[in-house]
Amino acid sequence: MAGALSATRRTRPTTAQCIAATLFALLVVAAAIVIIWLAVRPGKLRLSIDHATVRGFNFTSGGALQGTFALVLRAYNPNKRSAVYRSLDVGVWYGDTYLGGAEVPGFRQPPHNETRIVVAAPAAPDALPRDVEREMKKDRSAGMLPLDVHVRGKVWFKYGLVGTRRYKIRASCPLVPVVFASPSSFDRVYCHVHI
Repeated sequence: MAGALSATRRTRPTTAQCIAATLFALLVVAAAIVIIWLAVRPGKLRLSIDHATVRGFNFTSGGALQGTFALVLRAYNPNKRSAVYRSLDVGVWYGDTYLGGAEVPGFRQPPHNETRIVVAAPAAPDALPRDVEREMKKDRSAGMLPLDVHVRGKVWFKYGLVGTRRYKIRASCPLVPVVFASPSSFDRVYCHVHI
């Protein structure tokens, strides 16, 4: 009878076997997470400026800029899922000086889609520093004003009924040329996008 009991008795796993089993389970879980992340992660959205003009460009006697910056942004979604923008804040800068901006209402962008966004950004009512005003007048006399456009916002991606977390999107479009004479063409300016 003692021989029958010892034959059915199981031995306990050693400490090394427990550690090896735990490490293997963690490895399997990590591999599953990486595979899901690679399948779900969003690709980088692409933004560019297709056209830029300024209407009513003038300086007040107090040194404030008057006018409206008219921009056409192009957003391209290279992902296999829809992108939903909550809203975009578009700012126009001359060097380190903020000139004006506007908020674009949220929209949904289908997969592999290119969307044109028309922005009318009024000039800020604040007076500009005198040296900036002088430089801008000099650039206007030369016929071209180099501006920087910065875009900020939040975006998330939809997979059918399921959505991802919200991502902050920041884009900078350097040296956007605003030509005062009626330009015959405009070279697209590509933006540096960070998500």
